[in-house]
Amino acid sequence: MHRTRCYLVRNIANKLLFNYGLSKPHFSQFRRYTNDASARQTAMPANPNEPIPINVGQDSTTIISSPLPQSINIPEGTTATIITTHQEPTTNPQQVVVTTQPNSDATLDKELEIKDPALIFDQVMKKLEDKFGKEKLHFPKEIYFILGAPGAGKGTMNKYIMRERGIIAKPVVTSDLLETPEMKKLKDEGYLISDRQVIELVFAKLLEPIYENGAIVDGFIRTVVQAHCVSFLYDYMLQLCKEMRDTPYAAKFRRPVFRITVLFVDEQVSVLRQISRGKQVAENNRIRRETGIGTLLEERATDVSPEAAKKRYKFFRDNIYESVKLLKEKFDYNFIDASGDIAQVAKNVIAEYAYQSSIELGKETFDMITNIPPAEDVILHARQQLVKRLDGYQQRHYELFKEVLKIIQEEFLHIIKRQALSGVAIIRSENEIFNDPMALNMVLDVLTERGYQVILDYERKLIPVKMDPATFEIICTPKRLFHFEIQFSRPKIRN
Repeated sequence: MHRTRCYLVRNIANKLLFNYGLSKPHFSQFRRYTNDASARQTAMPANPNEPIPINVGQDSTTIISSPLPQSINIPEGTTATIITTHQEPTTNPQQVVVTTQPNSDATLDKELEIKDPALIFDQVMKKLEDKFGKEKLHFPKEIYFILGAPGAGKGTMNKYIMRERGIIAKPVVTSDLLETPEMKKLKDEGYLISDRQVIELVFAKLLEPIYENGAIVDGFIRTVVQAHCVSFLYDYMLQLCKEMRDTPYAAKFRRPVFRITVLFVDEQVSVLRQISRGKQVAENNRIRRETGIGTLLEERATDVSPEAAKKRYKFFRDNIYESVKLLKEKFDYNFIDASGDIAQVAKNVIAEYAYQSSIELGKETFDMITNIPPAEDVILHARQQLVKRLDGYQQRHYELFKEVLKIIQEEFLHIIKRQALSGVAIIRSENEIFNDPMALNMVLDVLTERGYQVILDYERKLIPVKMDPATFEIICTPKRLFHFEIQFSRPKIRN
């Protein structure tokens, strides 16, 4: 029986230190294991609270974990690298297995990937801080993460969200960020783009000035690591907001608002839409090739094969959707049924993205203004209250009500009729009756009930009445001049 040893090679540790920005404390424990039963037995820690045993696969494997596992089962002929990390108690480190080619320093740098969200986030933010400076990390105040099942119509719905939220910048589309020359080179060489690289690309893009007031992020949060890093970003932005509060940069560091929207369709709808899109793209490209006019569209393999379309949907349901659900309790989370037609789905999206002060305002600000009723509450029973008031005028203030109606007929109506084509009449009155607030209310309510919109204002004038002969002081009496701006629908004269 051969003894297979697992070494923590110093040069591998150095690669991690330099390439991934890890600090020395992350490598707090180093141990050597073999697949010899007696040797493994003596090496196992006695602490029952440590993680369960790990089975190492046939390929050379790097394991990053904290604390050190109880035991590792290593097949004969296998060399594995064990690296343990030390984390703060508040973090939630993950055990990760990363496959590398044995004895291949050339491929180690790109194939060795860290999957601890806290480490990845710290690396990305340190790089951004070093590049821009902490005081210039102006992330958008509002960030909307839009995800959807294949065929759910994310691209179509983005424009409705932009209009509803007043966003002018084009969405940050993750797939577009992965088309840079650097990313293409990695993909052409057969490497997968790591979570750290994707997160860094998205975060750096969000720092562009055009996204300062709000950004839509399309297709990001595809993994558990990315979901955790979004949560870390929110906490980081809150901390920056506190740190910069009493500095000249305070206006740039506002309380962040994160919202997550998932456009969902079932598998059958998703597959049908993918295949339908494939047919439309194929027809478009056929015409473009025949005429030589226009741009060819991307033809996806999943848009022509029902089986491939089902696999794509399954990946969304089992991976992307499950990852996003981790943030459901922390952020405003909108789950929208996208199986209807465009008008139906757009209506649902607009309803979800209507302004909500409890979500967008800071808690202290919201608590201060919450006693002021919103407009929708004020107008809720306005019609019933109007009817009640008018009946009350007739029953309890008959004489005054009769006099006010006479003034409207004699002093107001002829001016309103003269301004019928303009849709607005401005009437100034010095009638003493309007010094009674009840009379003013009657005018407003009567005209409102008749379909007019009335804006009331008044100015106080001092009218000279006499002069004191002894002191030559001019004695004035106050007088009010009432301004009624009466608006109504004007007729259409020409098309």
